[in-house]
Amino acid sequence: MNESVLELDGGRFGVLHEAMGATEVVFVLLNAGSVHRQGPFRLYVHLARQLASLGFASFRFDQPGIGDAVMAAERPQQALLTDVLDRLQARTGCQRFVVGGICSAADAAWQLGLRDPRVQGLLLLDPVAYGGRWFQLARLLQPRSPAALWRALTRRLAARGERGQAAPAAVEADYRDWPRPDEAPLQLAALCRRGVEVLALYTGGIAHYFLHPRQFAATFGAAARDRRVRFDYWPRVDHLFYRPADRERLIRHVCGWAQARLSAASPKEPQRGYP
Repeated sequence: MNESVLELDGGRFGVLHEAMGATEVVFVLLNAGSVHRQGPFRLYVHLARQLASLGFASFRFDQPGIGDAVMAAERPQQALLTDVLDRLQARTGCQRFVVGGICSAADAAWQLGLRDPRVQGLLLLDPVAYGGRWFQLARLLQPRSPAALWRALTRRLAARGERGQAAPAAVEADYRDWPRPDEAPLQLAALCRRGVEVLALYTGGIAHYFLHPRQFAATFGAAARDRRVRFDYWPRVDHLFYRPADRERLIRHVCGWAQARLSAASPKEPQRGYP
């Protein structure tokens, strides 16, 4: 394994983790929020090194406007991400990329995957999902004490009385780059037709918009059952994988998926569980 700095435009840079031998796929790990290129609790560092040991190169960097590049957002995000793939292709000779990350990084990866045919895999951690009846059912079935039930009822009644006067509350889709509910199934179907492998994992850290595993199929329709799509729901894990055991579990999971679905020698069978 070799780790080196790759310069980008605007004085920015990232860390390239190269595997020994020929590289078939390069993972591009996007940061989000206030998290730097190391990922939450150095998750991306450990993931990149483990992937490199299995023959997959990885690149982690600060997106413009995020992390160490907070002042560098001078061009549209998708154009800058396309430039990153160009640099990686010139450096490694690889034309297949897996792009992903947590939260808004998953949103950016999704949009890039729709636009750039070099994206052959998506690693989506807490990505888009819409509520609907399964979310409402799961919320109703959550265990609550009588006092909590009473507080929830009074809040709902108060909100109903003020609905005509107050501005609508912000929801996740207002500040995330999500497709519209009618677009999401069509976009996933288009990715599957192109042969893109998708790993979508939802955690308990997004209980404000995801509470039930059937929300995934409700959001993405028939394409959610495509053989190229791997869906998981880990309700006992937080959004940033705070516990070391959770980060280790995620790394094993992603590496198992990569070996099963992205290696040239791997059989493309229906997806099964990984450790």
